[in-house]
Amino acid sequence: MLDFAQHLVTSIDLSLLDPASVNLASPVHFNISDLHDYLSMDLIAQQFKQDVVGDLAKGWDGFVKSGQIWAMIIGVIVGYLFRSITNS
Repeated sequence: MLDFAQHLVTSIDLSLLDPASVNLASPVHFNISDLHDYLSMDLIAQQFKQDVVGDLAKGWDGFVKSGQIWAMIIGVIVGYLFRSITNS
């Protein structure tokens, strides 16, 4: 896939980036066989075994065990008090 992206980047004609040379009436041509040559079915059919809820639970446990939960609670309380003092 990276080879395909590099092929696209290196095959771009930089003179097309000039706003004066843009012709909206002409259709954009893209050769679909270039895409087919660079894509493989392995890339499309990958499977991932991820436990999103388990990852969130591990992150929350680390947040609580490190004591950052107390810093968050204190920050919310102090922020609310500061907002109520400066809001009047």
